[in-house]
Amino acid sequence: MPNLIWPRALSSDVGPSGLIGRSVHWLGVAVAIAFLFTAMGLAADGWAPALATWLTAGAVATALAARGVRYLLARE
Repeated sequence: MPNLIWPRALSSDVGPSGLIGRSVHWLGVAVAIAFLFTAMGLAADGWAPALATWLTAGAVATALAARGVRYLLARE
């Protein structure tokens, strides 16, 4: 089961596409965190619970898509 979460050991020699994949992954994680903080602020204040729900779904989708890009480009 741990191989499903993190399938391979990280390698420092992934090549240019691997570096791009890692960069896109971490950029996507940063965007997902920003979405979550915004969603938590909107939900806590009670301003827009529907928008907070969509932002949370967008954060999850962004994080998964960023991880997918890392799998494709960095092969990890």
